[in-house]
Amino acid sequence: MSDPTFQQLRVFLVVAEELHFGRAAARLHLAQPPVSRHIKALESALGTPLFERGSHGVTLTQAGMLMCREAHTLLRRWDNAAAMVADLSRGERQRIVLGAIESMAIESLPATVKTMRARHPDIVWELSEGHTEGLVEGFGTVRFDAVIVRGTIPEARDSSVLIHEDELVAALPYGHRLAGAEIDLADLANEDFIVYSRQPTSVLLNVTLSACQRAGFVPRIRYEALGTELILGLVAAGDGLALVSRAVSGSTLPGVRFARLAGRPAISSITLAWHAHVSAEVMKELAELLREATTAASVMPLTTTTVSRQQG
Repeated sequence: MSDPTFQQLRVFLVVAEELHFGRAAARLHLAQPPVSRHIKALESALGTPLFERGSHGVTLTQAGMLMCREAHTLLRRWDNAAAMVADLSRGERQRIVLGAIESMAIESLPATVKTMRARHPDIVWELSEGHTEGLVEGFGTVRFDAVIVRGTIPEARDSSVLIHEDELVAALPYGHRLAGAEIDLADLANEDFIVYSRQPTSVLLNVTLSACQRAGFVPRIRYEALGTELILGLVAAGDGLALVSRAVSGSTLPGVRFARLAGRPAISSITLAWHAHVSAEVMKELAELLREATTAASVMPLTTTTVSRQQG
């Protein structure tokens, strides 16, 4: 029994997309018999059918659906590795695609990557912003070489480091009765909350709900929003308050002020994870620079100067 080949996997994925051997053969510019042979050889190597063939067409078996997902990952990893080797052989620079959560992307990451570019001119950095769930998914399919996410990625336990513990702070409308340098989370029990949307599931939403529960109340949610910009806009409009990353507390958006929560009850860990084909030394250097940047930002006072919203 021979091992599956990349060609068999590529043929399999096209058949899985088309669910029709004839159309798959046309896309692959092959006759139908070779396509069938590739699929039979792959099924033989795996010891299980990947397709159910019937009078009404072709469908994926449960094993076929699993293989479809894993084949995409395997081929993407191979394509990435082949591209990196080709770049090295041509003397071209290494490329690192880095995905990061919003709070890091708008605060410390741009300046840190600028420093890394100066230190490592042989590396091309490509940056992308996203939410943790999407970044983790992209990391799993090797769309990203490295990611900065909230929480941890268990499968990257040996190739990840903690950057820092992100403190959530309260974003309050201008003139709010609880405005101050520091407030108790329990004092917000009767306030309207604006939270991060459940679709996709938000780590920050879970942190907010857990913190409120420990403070003895369930937050009264008025709005859900996908991003911080919209959340702060709703806060500025007086539609409620929110718990947001301290990283955005330097915002000068008119109508919003920020306050720390006594006892730091809402904390979210920020982790950098990378794949094995990326230099661990480079990633640890990046992590150290990010730690320095976030530490420097954390000792700065929150934005306390606010501007009332203009009427009209």
